[in-house]
Amino acid sequence: MVAVNTTGDQPVSPREMLQAIELLFCRMDAIDQQCGNEFPLFSPGESNRWTVSQGGSWAGGFWSACWWLRAKVTDSIEDQRKASAISRQLAAKTAIDSGYRSLIFWYGAALGALWFQDAHAQQLTQLSVNAITHSFNPKLNCFPLGTAMGGGSRGNQAVTIDSFASMIQLLSSSDQNLHRFMAQRHTETMLAACYRDNGAVHATAQFDGRGFHPLGQAGQWSRGQAWAMLGLSRAAALWGEPYTTLARNACGYWITSRPDPLTPNRLGESISGYDPSASVIAALAMLSLANLLPDGESLRIYSYRQISAVIRSQFFTILQTDRDSIPDRRNGDSAIFWGCSYKTSPGVEELVESVWGSFFLMAALCALTGFVEPRHC
Repeated sequence: MVAVNTTGDQPVSPREMLQAIELLFCRMDAIDQQCGNEFPLFSPGESNRWTVSQGGSWAGGFWSACWWLRAKVTDSIEDQRKASAISRQLAAKTAIDSGYRSLIFWYGAALGALWFQDAHAQQLTQLSVNAITHSFNPKLNCFPLGTAMGGGSRGNQAVTIDSFASMIQLLSSSDQNLHRFMAQRHTETMLAACYRDNGAVHATAQFDGRGFHPLGQAGQWSRGQAWAMLGLSRAAALWGEPYTTLARNACGYWITSRPDPLTPNRLGESISGYDPSASVIAALAMLSLANLLPDGESLRIYSYRQISAVIRSQFFTILQTDRDSIPDRRNGDSAIFWGCSYKTSPGVEELVESVWGSFFLMAALCALTGFVEPRHC
């Protein structure tokens, strides 16, 4: 086991990025072998002790997404079939009362429809869109969080930033104008409730009968700010201004408030530790926005720097395997990205390897190397 922990600010080369993609793809095979037909959710640190779920919880779509992404890069029919089979297991989640359904089905189904025109993925995408649009609350002018998947009794009076980007993408993939209209109304409500003039964004807001009131400190939670940047970059790609300027401001806030490319989990809390997964999501958002701006090169360079820092950090660990025992085309080595800060139990937050963290790191690397458009991931 070799931990990569290079000091300095040297960017990774294109060859190193390709190697990292290959190592993460190999890791998928090991996870699949260990977890079988159940969905892998997270594994603390480098322990390789996976918590699994039969239904996938809110993260199930990312396991399918990992295989859609791998199929996109490898052009492998076998990888595509694997992604489609996992996607089929998600169908029951269409009926769950949760805004997290957009995370499940944008990544778990819509990517298969977008990249491969997979018939089942197309059908599941449409079913999920129809189900989600029925949860639109015209009084709140948005899609509330919902009561399932941790939303609780007040979930139908709350909005959260986690599913902001995926809600925009999933509903805007519909061919119905009403669905795209709902996506923009949801975006307007989210921004009015959570966006501050300096580009910082609250992660959650609660409706009190008269209007939404944000909770916590805007921009403090790094992954929440990164989710907001990702959503705003999607809104900018779809609708232009004022979302392009809002996205630029949110990215600017990130850069000034988090000078270290390996960001803390929360600003101003020394005990909170790191959350490199937030850096990865932020980098993907900046790559998306950079393609929309005439002066976007600085954002592209900054994204490259953040991904390089993650790959060279102790949170990206290479596992070396006896190559003589591996019969397929890969050399047997794999890599764990265990830089995802996650609440593994009540009151306990720790760094884990997760399917969503691995997906976003692979997606950012694939965007930097030209395999995918960053706006799709």
